[in-house]
Amino acid sequence: MSKFDKNLLTPCPVLRPTETEFMDPIGYLSSGPISELGRKYGIVKIVPPESWKPSFQISHSFKFHVRQQVISDLGITTRSRKFFRESINRFLNMRRKRLLKLSFKVDGHKVYYYDLYVLVEKLGGFQEMDKSKWQEVNQSFGVDLKSRAIEMEYNATIKYYANFLKCNTFTDFPDSDSDSESENCLICGDNDSPQETLLCDNCDHAFHMKCLSPPLTQIPATNWYCDKCLIGTGDYGFEEHPEIKYSIPEFYQMCKEFDEKFAQDYCNGKKPTLDELEEKFWSFVDIEKSDLEVMYGADIHNLKPGEISGFPMINTPGLDLANAENRFYINHPYNLTKLPFAKGSLLNYINTSISGMTVPWIYIGSLLSTFCWHVEDHYTLSANYCHFGATKKWYGIPSLHANRFEQLMRQSAPDLFKKQPDLLHQLVSLINPAELVRNGIPCVYADQGPREFVITYPKVYHAGFNSGFNFNEAVNFAMDDWLEFGERSIIDYRPIKKEDVFNYYELVENILKDFNHHPKSGNSELAERSIDVLERFLNQQETFLSDAKLTHVKIEYRPKAYKKRQFDLEQKGEVEDEEEDLCFNCKTHLGYQYCEVCDTVDEYGGKPDGDKIKQGKLEVHNHQLPTPEISPQEVVVKDASEADASIISESNSSQQLQALSEPSCEMDEFDQLILQAKKRSCEPEDESSSKRRKSKRLLSLEEQQYQKKEITAEPTKKVKRMGKTKHKSKKGPELNRLCLKCTLDLDEIPSGTKLIYQSYPQRLRQIIDEAKAKVRS
Repeated sequence: MSKFDKNLLTPCPVLRPTETEFMDPIGYLSSGPISELGRKYGIVKIVPPESWKPSFQISHSFKFHVRQQVISDLGITTRSRKFFRESINRFLNMRRKRLLKLSFKVDGHKVYYYDLYVLVEKLGGFQEMDKSKWQEVNQSFGVDLKSRAIEMEYNATIKYYANFLKCNTFTDFPDSDSDSESENCLICGDNDSPQETLLCDNCDHAFHMKCLSPPLTQIPATNWYCDKCLIGTGDYGFEEHPEIKYSIPEFYQMCKEFDEKFAQDYCNGKKPTLDELEEKFWSFVDIEKSDLEVMYGADIHNLKPGEISGFPMINTPGLDLANAENRFYINHPYNLTKLPFAKGSLLNYINTSISGMTVPWIYIGSLLSTFCWHVEDHYTLSANYCHFGATKKWYGIPSLHANRFEQLMRQSAPDLFKKQPDLLHQLVSLINPAELVRNGIPCVYADQGPREFVITYPKVYHAGFNSGFNFNEAVNFAMDDWLEFGERSIIDYRPIKKEDVFNYYELVENILKDFNHHPKSGNSELAERSIDVLERFLNQQETFLSDAKLTHVKIEYRPKAYKKRQFDLEQKGEVEDEEEDLCFNCKTHLGYQYCEVCDTVDEYGGKPDGDKIKQGKLEVHNHQLPTPEISPQEVVVKDASEADASIISESNSSQQLQALSEPSCEMDEFDQLILQAKKRSCEPEDESSSKRRKSKRLLSLEEQQYQKKEITAEPTKKVKRMGKTKHKSKKGPELNRLCLKCTLDLDEIPSGTKLIYQSYPQRLRQIIDEAKAKVRS
């Protein structure tokens, strides 16, 4: 256990801007000396001038639901140990072996089973273990090098489970959307043959014995668990009850009662100091203590006037708009409803408002309620303001050390990151700040009190907890220095399939459009950097488009045979629905060329690609026979003899392949189609088609009513909530939009795939050329 030591941490800079500086937040925070502090420390605290006293304007009708947090479950190591114990014990239970605790002792030294498993895997797995490696294991746990106790315990308890995991690496398990379907086999979906159906003794889902891999011929004599429950998914989330809502006075009373009980149970009846509380908090994170549960009113995004923000707004019920002081705070750039669009914020260049990013989210804390390590969406900056209440503790890691932090987190729970690649974006994991410093990663802290702001700079991992009841809210904004961080976020999101919150390249395009319209008053340095960003993007798109011309792929088992990549070229002006403007697989924005892949039966009689696309898996085995008779998942040809080749050549699939037209003709036709599309792109467009990518997201009834009321007082942008879009299945063939990169990663392209070529890249080139000319002039 890593003991918390505050002396290892660095206090963040505390800034006290003048009233003039306070009226220009972006200019002040991006100025040379302050920006350098942001780069060095990652977080800064801003104490407003004494005159800053906005009234608190939350309606009496305001109510919210809370999330329940078990503090020890938030520690990434403690949670990993717990998950491992649960999964391996199911495995042992099936085999009637003794069940394990979290750890065992050797010569007085505690050895966690999970830590032992991870270390052996790091050394190459149990097959690679020899005397010297077991001595290395002993040394890691402080045990005598000659002792064989750890090795014997591993062989008796972990070895066979480790082998099971090594042979079962697939983690995209079938799942049910509804408890009412629990009687249906989770694999085939049918509910026939109940006498041959097994129920998992953990999740209660049903499985036909014949549908399992390998199939079972008789009912197991012991408990039986499905692969998902034996391997684990790493899923973790906070328990919430949206139907139970509290008013602020009700929640405050609950917090008072909890504070008193906590003092009795852990502090001999005395109220702990902030330092004492900090030590206790991190000790709870680092030990297996499962009985301490706290409540947090987090990510509150009500839409009714008077419930959006604690700051005064033009539509706040009962607010006297004739009062000069009210108007001052309504329009003040540090009012968090205004900060995202303050002068100089690059979020002015996005076309929609985003709940939780440009529209504040509210946070109502209680004692020890926690926000876990995370970075802001698209690595933007964040501003958090405390309206009133107890101190909020912050910890931050400067962006220069973000990669080292991510590496340490992955080393701490490698299996969790394999199962949950986007784990650090889920806000459910903590690691002791002292442990970071001991691993060479500097950590900065801040103590935020009432009427104080905390600012986090781009790609700064931050976490913290509340020392008691308080009321905070937060938004995002972006300064010029953020531009390249935004580009990096798109690159980092793709492999972990984190969904884009807004279209970054559209933002960059809008920067250049604005510069072209106002070159004299524009920022030429920002324009130059925006040109570089947009050119990199367009060049990449053109490379992908060029690769798409490769219309034939060699088939390994027939040296002279080629499988054509079937593309139909179609020009479109827009993506009709911005909700679907993301790649079905990697969740990044589609760009201006993309593919529509039809999930239907292909020309060979099967639909392996559609299934893999649905599962988010683009791996296709190159050596599988494309025959209608046998599923590609069942037959893999490694080496075909001449006799085999003669059989294959007579198959229906082979005859279909031979009937295809020559590759060179296909490429000529493809180039001709692209040339025609480019010619059309230079023709004048209708006024309607020039307005591209406007949000057509359907609003809920509550949002529509809110906007109707709001528009009479103050023009607003459409509200867009953050969170993953759930693509509902449709009857019949489903059309999945894939970006060019994900399409080209497929080894087999389903027939009927359309490559959509938009004319807009040509116009982007014109925007870039115009900006280049104006930068030079």
